[in-house]
Amino acid sequence: MQQVGGVAGVSPRVQAAPAPDPVTNLRPAAFLSGDAALPPSRHRRKVSPRPLGHRLVLGAFTVLTTALVLSLLVGRGGAAALLRLPGADRLLAWSGLGIEQVSVSGHRFTPDADIFDAIDLAGSASLLSFDSAQARARIERLPWVASARISRVFPGSLDVRIRERSPAALWTHGDGDYLIDADGRVLAAVEPGMSTSLPHVAGKGASSQARSLIDLVKHYPRIAERFERAERVGERRWTLQLKGGITLHLAADREAAAFAALSSPDDLGRLLSAHNVTIDLRTPGRVTVRPDPRRAQAPAASTPQSQARS
Repeated sequence: MQQVGGVAGVSPRVQAAPAPDPVTNLRPAAFLSGDAALPPSRHRRKVSPRPLGHRLVLGAFTVLTTALVLSLLVGRGGAAALLRLPGADRLLAWSGLGIEQVSVSGHRFTPDADIFDAIDLAGSASLLSFDSAQARARIERLPWVASARISRVFPGSLDVRIRERSPAALWTHGDGDYLIDADGRVLAAVEPGMSTSLPHVAGKGASSQARSLIDLVKHYPRIAERFERAERVGERRWTLQLKGGITLHLAADREAAAFAALSSPDDLGRLLSAHNVTIDLRTPGRVTVRPDPRRAQAPAASTPQSQARS
């Protein structure tokens, strides 16, 4: 295979993630280092050329080739019937319609080998028998791939263009850390403890609910600028860790109301200036503030032990 460009910031295979979607075997260091502006790769694989003697078959099978091409103009049914003739596909490949080269572009974190395995060149000898719909479906099942487009380039090439997904958060689940996209799809496993500018979520069910929380946090700058981590509790509510040692317990489905109250200029809003405290908003109409015992070595800001709001 001739390589044009290259895959940057990708490391060898890692352990699969415990998620419903398959986990890629990459460690995309670019997203963890903050440098995600990597150029897409473009790779070509050339199939070994046919022996000269095989190409002489072109004259003998011109009639078969012409009939097959004409059948494509009138419908796939006729083409399928002709391709079922014994040896027809191999003869078409020998006559000059074989898949001689595959060009793949647009991918940064999906390995070449995974893409070519999904294309499955061994399953078709000629361009006319190649099933692009099935190949596209297999490629789009790869973790990083959002969509794929496959074009036949006669007489003997395939052009495959990939659009990949973008990481939206770092998800901690069990003993592992995983990059996920906005839909919660697991993209890649990463080494625990690696720094990243992506939002960090944790807990069972956090991957599928992260998008709504992250989108909501963006509307409240005072929360967004302090946000460090969100943990899904019981698959129904969130606990947030904010800068300054603030732990924020939220009620299920009441995140927006809590963020609005904490963003206000009144006494409740001033709680975000505290340090090393736990703010409990799980009970409607009541706010409980207490020092965080896990950070007892650092003095907490002067805040009331509890406050009630009607």
